[in-house]
Amino acid sequence: MPASTYLGNMVLESVLRGLAFVEPTRVWVALHTGNPGVDGLNEITAAIWTSYQRQDPALAGPMASGFDPALAKTSSNAKQMNFGEMDGLTDVQVTHASVWDSQTGGNMLLYGPLVTSRTFAPTDEALIKVGKLTEAVI
Repeated sequence: MPASTYLGNMVLESVLRGLAFVEPTRVWVALHTGNPGVDGLNEITAAIWTSYQRQDPALAGPMASGFDPALAKTSSNAKQMNFGEMDGLTDVQVTHASVWDSQTGGNMLLYGPLVTSRTFAPTDEALIKVGKLTEAVI
């Protein structure tokens, strides 16, 4: 997954200028209806999926338990994430996922397309199974 503008700038400021990197205290996974680009566009909203919320990949456990240790510049989710039942009025096509430093608002860190886009009809449950969300630093 490519880095957002925010994360890219943080890494460059830290590595090239020696400035402190502000580490997130927790990360959250979001779903998108289109490419979020480097600024986090197209995130699902309550207007189309009433109960939608970003998910904590660590499931309220220690932050380090949400993703496997990095290997070869990649890491995958270590726990299953459940976005719950899609309770909007019409189908929603999810094409991308992203990682943020806050459950609402905040800064997008990483983003990328799903291997296969998925359309959720009302009452469909949205899960990300263990190992199915892979973050790679390019």
